[in-house]
Amino acid sequence: MNTHSDPLSKALHCWTVKPPVDANFRNAVWQRIGRRSQESWSVYLRSHATTWVAVTVLMLGVAAFTGRSTAHARVRADRDALIATYLADLDPRVQAAQGH
Repeated sequence: MNTHSDPLSKALHCWTVKPPVDANFRNAVWQRIGRRSQESWSVYLRSHATTWVAVTVLMLGVAAFTGRSTAHARVRADRDALIATYLADLDPRVQAAQGH
């Protein structure tokens, strides 16, 4: 349980952070923004090529896996429908159960 006589609580309560003031901070930020706004897309892509290649490969992998899974599910559903239709046409017990 936290009490007021705890030395850590007193130390944390009195602790304040006073970072040094940088008078040129705002100007430096705007200069960096200005330099970035002058870059073309080709320069941006070249400087971030590794990231974009990784993202592209990852997205292609996800798309391939999703497409494959969807195709397999569709094939299974079509196969089950064909089997059911085939059995219904051949087996009189299935025809009787369906009411034909």
